[in-house]
Amino acid sequence: MKEESIIGRLQRFMEDEARSCSMDFGCVTPEYVQRMLGGEYSIDEIRDALKICLKDCYERQGIS
Repeated sequence: MKEESIIGRLQRFMEDEARSCSMDFGCVTPEYVQRMLGGEYSIDEIRDALKICLKDCYERQGIS
């Protein structure tokens, strides 16, 4: 359950960052996400969710 919530939250966060043109998906680091989300999740949780989100993002864009 918590993994689903972090993935959804991370996807929204990354889309908001990209929409505001402040950051490219490839530049989002687990440490940056942890600071932006107020330390709510551990680096390991964020790292795992980030891999899933980036894979999904790149697949939707047709990038392998």
